Amino acid sequence: MSNEPPPRRWNPWNLLLLVPLLMLITPWFNFDGPRVFGLPFFYWYQFLFVPVGVICVGVVYAKSRGERR
Repeated sequence: MSNEPPPRRWNPWNLLLLVPLLMLITPWFNFDGPRVFGLPFFYWYQFLFVPVGVICVGVVYAKSRGERR
């Protein structure tokens, strides 16, 4: 018998996946100003959260890929 603890399904790094989900709450970004390069906030916020979401998913993947399933 091995003294190794059983693998857990939940990883604290998974909480980072809430960031892209919370960024989709429409009332937080459904307005015109401030403008960046002439783009209303509504548009540049959505353009910004694409790389932020990719970074969050990438970090979670990198931190949890070495675990046994």
